[in-house]
Amino acid sequence: MITKEQFAAMQDHSILEPYATEEAIRKRCEETVKYGFSAVYVNPCWVSFAKKIVGNRAKVGTVVGFPHGANTTKIKILEALEEIENGADDLDLVINISKLKSGDFTYVEDELKQFVKSVKEKKPNVVVKIIIETCYLNHDEKVKACEIVARSGADYIKTSTGCGPAGCKVSDIRIMRRIVGDKIKIKGADRISSVEDALSIIEEGATLLGESHAIEWLADWEKQLWFD
Repeated sequence: MITKEQFAAMQDHSILEPYATEEAIRKRCEETVKYGFSAVYVNPCWVSFAKKIVGNRAKVGTVVGFPHGANTTKIKILEALEEIENGADDLDLVINISKLKSGDFTYVEDELKQFVKSVKEKKPNVVVKIIIETCYLNHDEKVKACEIVARSGADYIKTSTGCGPAGCKVSDIRIMRRIVGDKIKIKGADRISSVEDALSIIEEGATLLGESHAIEWLADWEKQLWFD
């Protein structure tokens, strides 16, 4: 079983609400360093601000084509390249959901490959996570999305943006692990309601979690000793 410290290091501490204030973002950055979370996730306009606060003590993550993935490929790449210049270490790109559901798999795959190639050329160690937004996909579409992402060169496949009508489900993590195997890692995000649920998602194959409840989970860690 993982330790409390390992559990903290598997969490991206996010603040992506459109109404988030500078003070709230500063607090989230400081919490990320204090508790040892994997990264603090902020909207693109706050990347340089967050990087000045955390420095090299934690990673700064941000989103690209958020939340619908409907931007053109060129805009997604330009957005990501600017975010890297501003200090982003991790990039969470939203797949073009509309194109995927229209069956234009070539477009989706070409976009992901172009994106990964461009950002890795800019910063080889930048971590790319592809959000497929599982709540909008049927089973066959989830499988297809996993196959495409596994071939893209990305580092992670991720379940959700947090803006859709549903979030991470254990069943989706199982599908992802079955399709991508060890080719890429898995990030489960959104509507993970408790430490127990979080650990179930990890046990199914996720190595990162994205939520805004990380501190609450750590506070509840000792209370939920059912896993000992």
